[in-house]
Amino acid sequence: MQGQAAGVTIRNPSTANLLIDSLDRTYGTPGDFTINKNYSILNGYFHRLAVSEVILSWSVPNVSFDLDTNRITIITGADPNARIFPVEFEDGSYTIATVLDTLVEALNTQGSGITFSITQGPGCKVLSGTGAFRIGDTPLARLMNFTLDTNGTAFPVINPVLLPYTYIDFVSSDLTYNQSLKDATTSNFDQNVLYRWNFAWDGPSPLDTYGYPILQGYQRFVSRRALAFPKQIRWESNMPVGQISFKVYSSQGSLLLPSQTQNGELEWAMTLLVSEN
Repeated sequence: MQGQAAGVTIRNPSTANLLIDSLDRTYGTPGDFTINKNYSILNGYFHRLAVSEVILSWSVPNVSFDLDTNRITIITGADPNARIFPVEFEDGSYTIATVLDTLVEALNTQGSGITFSITQGPGCKVLSGTGAFRIGDTPLARLMNFTLDTNGTAFPVINPVLLPYTYIDFVSSDLTYNQSLKDATTSNFDQNVLYRWNFAWDGPSPLDTYGYPILQGYQRFVSRRALAFPKQIRWESNMPVGQISFKVYSSQGSLLLPSQTQNGELEWAMTLLVSEN
């Protein structure tokens, strides 16, 4: 009688979670920090990691001195006798409506000889004056997207985007350096990212009192995003995950400023799915 062939035990590959929280940082700010532990953070036989969830708590002011987004200047008269009336905004989270209301209130106390108001244009609001004026070229004025009327007394506000950053990138070279397939971008700021958070609501944006969308990032929010098809990061199975450093970059390619992130304006958490195969 022929003996029975020995079977081979097959074990289905396992997965595990690698849980990251910016509050667990050993030192640094939420935008640039390192996590150290007395032992390896993750040991085991695994071949890939993938970000499966990101939670972002954001209250970075969209109008601030640090970002140079806190000034609008109104100019009356012709050079060389032009008069400049600057308006500086306090750091804060502004909608389009609150910028316009604050601007008009400030201008009408400066004695320019022009009375300013917000009027209704075709599908938009208009910064109007009783005399001719110009708006200086400042970052905040560009974000507000003032469009000059031909008579020089009215500036429609068309499709403004009051966001200093349109996205932020979460980066950790400690986790991506083994990856042979690198990220690519049409931007001049080229990095390997764990995840890019685009500032956009999943549904329609709420509207401010003037009917402009309140885009994600105008005001404080806490939001969670679960990723159905995350980026797969290759890992050498004989290497533990030890010290990990994380950096958060803006859409301009610069690290988020410590002054924006060290006082609770930013905290974040991330879940990475770790897989044996």
